[in-house]
Amino acid sequence: MAVKYRSVKAILGYIEEKPQVWKVQKLTFPVIKENALVEYIANSAHIPKSTVKGCVLAISEAIAYFVINGHCVTFDSFGSFYLKVQTKVAQTLEECDANVIENTTLGFRANTKLAELANKTKVERAASLNLD
Repeated sequence: MAVKYRSVKAILGYIEEKPQVWKVQKLTFPVIKENALVEYIANSAHIPKSTVKGCVLAISEAIAYFVINGHCVTFDSFGSFYLKVQTKVAQTLEECDANVIENTTLGFRANTKLAELANKTKVERAASLNLD
């Protein structure tokens, strides 16, 4: 596994001299969509695509159901999905109700093994791209 990167010019606009500097930018690749994921799993596990597609759909629906109902869903080899809630501060106990909730978002925390793999990922310069 490797993260590919390139060097790009950046102009610092927050100071008067505006010197040119260089920064590293991770190259982005196309998003892996559900069909590609299903095909990959089906090929590697030697299971029909229709079975894998049904399992992926059932897993995603189950995660959504449990997280929306306040549970944290944990995969030991992957990580945890949970609901993050942002609230305003209430001045009194009477004000502390559902109206103080400003935003809810889905959170994900990688397990230790996955996080370590990400930290140890080899970084390679994209030599084929001469973008400097």
